[in-house]
Amino acid sequence: MNSKPNLRLALVQCEIESNDVEKNLTFVSNTVSANASLADMVIFPETITTGFSPDASQYADEWVHGRVYQTLRQLAQEHQTAICASYLVGDGNLRVNRFVLFDESGSVQWQDKRHLFSFGGEPDMVSATEERRILTYRGWRILPIICYDLRFPVWCRNVQNEYDVLICLANWPKPRREVWSTLLRARAMENLAYSIGVNRVGVDTSGLVYTGDSALFDSRGRLVATCSEGASEVALVELEYAPLLDLRQKFPVWQDADAFTLHIQ
Repeated sequence: MNSKPNLRLALVQCEIESNDVEKNLTFVSNTVSANASLADMVIFPETITTGFSPDASQYADEWVHGRVYQTLRQLAQEHQTAICASYLVGDGNLRVNRFVLFDESGSVQWQDKRHLFSFGGEPDMVSATEERRILTYRGWRILPIICYDLRFPVWCRNVQNEYDVLICLANWPKPRREVWSTLLRARAMENLAYSIGVNRVGVDTSGLVYTGDSALFDSRGRLVATCSEGASEVALVELEYAPLLDLRQKFPVWQDADAFTLHIQ
């Protein structure tokens, strides 16, 4: 596809009230309402309804019939804008950290987190996915990843330009903020794709501080937009497809990439 409409995005860098699902959903609702006329898609950080805490899995939402699912679905339909977020889902005996994309029709696409942060006890909370998906919205192809997934370039590899934009939702703490920004930029350059990171701010129940550093890098690795350090704010950005296509045609490094098969176990 040689042309796609420009895509207006609202990157929501915010605090998250630990394990207070209702308060966080109220914030999501107010933020979507305030930005729906300005953005085609409103993007929130990882675990937007609970934050990342040892007991967050207790608040996992039922898939399809759950409060979080129904709220996000209704907001997308009511305000005619897409919503991206991550939250914990309880699906039978399985709990996962799920990236969701609800569009204006109320349809949902999703990707569960692959790489669980063992240092933080995440494998005790949720299970890792065994499936990698590319999402689509208004012709744009999106690789959805969650936080720790950003550290693994094979998982993020853009094989034969299968995606146009990588979106990473995170709870990425201040001590590793330089790693966060460096990897976001690297993923953009090595994959000839836009790279977007939406991170939280504030302090969690473990005392970890988050500075946000939410950002958009273009396919050349140039910083296009960023949020202020530690601030709760919304960055409005717009993606253009023409510069991305132009770079891929003029500098087709993807043609020389090593072929491989990804084995997910």
